[in-house]
Amino acid sequence: MQSQERCFSVNDYNLAAKEWNSGGDIKVLACHGWLDNAASFDVMAPLMSSCHIVALDSPGHGLSDHKSQHADYSIWADLLDILAVADELGWQQFCVLGHSRGAIMSMLLASAMPERLQAVAMIDALVPMPASGEEGVHQLRKYLLEYRAAASKKITSFISIDEAVTARCKASEMAKSSARLIVERGLKEIDGRYHWRTDPRLTAASALKFTEVHNRAFVEAISIPNLMLLAKRGLGKYSYLVDFCKSVDNLRTQMIDAGHHCHMEEQAADIAEHVERLFKTAVSIS
Repeated sequence: MQSQERCFSVNDYNLAAKEWNSGGDIKVLACHGWLDNAASFDVMAPLMSSCHIVALDSPGHGLSDHKSQHADYSIWADLLDILAVADELGWQQFCVLGHSRGAIMSMLLASAMPERLQAVAMIDALVPMPASGEEGVHQLRKYLLEYRAAASKKITSFISIDEAVTARCKASEMAKSSARLIVERGLKEIDGRYHWRTDPRLTAASALKFTEVHNRAFVEAISIPNLMLLAKRGLGKYSYLVDFCKSVDNLRTQMIDAGHHCHMEEQAADIAEHVERLFKTAVSIS
């Protein structure tokens, strides 16, 4: 199943996307992780034959526009993009699939806008690591300093795509074949060297962080069919997330023996099967 390139003009910028199987009965918007892009779903999406999948490059990632000078990349702002793209596609209801940061976005949308979603599948992330209310001042200061500094941050360049792939594998444990898919979409060539397209502001701290109370309130509000796939060698190695998943009755959690980018590697077929089964069941009863 070959992908097609799409572009959506929403919220005053252009969002690039990859689309698979436009004739599929099940409508799915897919959200990638931090510093990844829509190619994150190149392995998994073609395996979900009943699904019409549109995977977005989030703002500042991949082929999408960067945000304006005075905008920021708070995770809740991305929810407006998902809804705007769904509106442009004419999807009143749809399923959402997310990995890592995209999984947290998917959870938030499922919690806050259940009338728009039929089901939500989250791969190796659910909630951000919480902070206490007392840490708020420090967090805001960190955001202000880092966000202003990012404007003049020097962007790393490479002599070849292979060098960039090696650097990406060092930054996050993943197979070179998986890294290459994301890296090739995330680079641009300038004067014979390869530079990241990613907006440097994405590496700055968030202005605010959720507390434990926020995390629990959002997850406990999920009322639609859901699946949380937690990778043992990914974020599943953090006891906070494992214990949190176990403590929430309305969350369907499954542990898999895999790394963080499991949806791109040898477990992709099994993950695609689990997710597609969830979506099929949800759509048949919605």
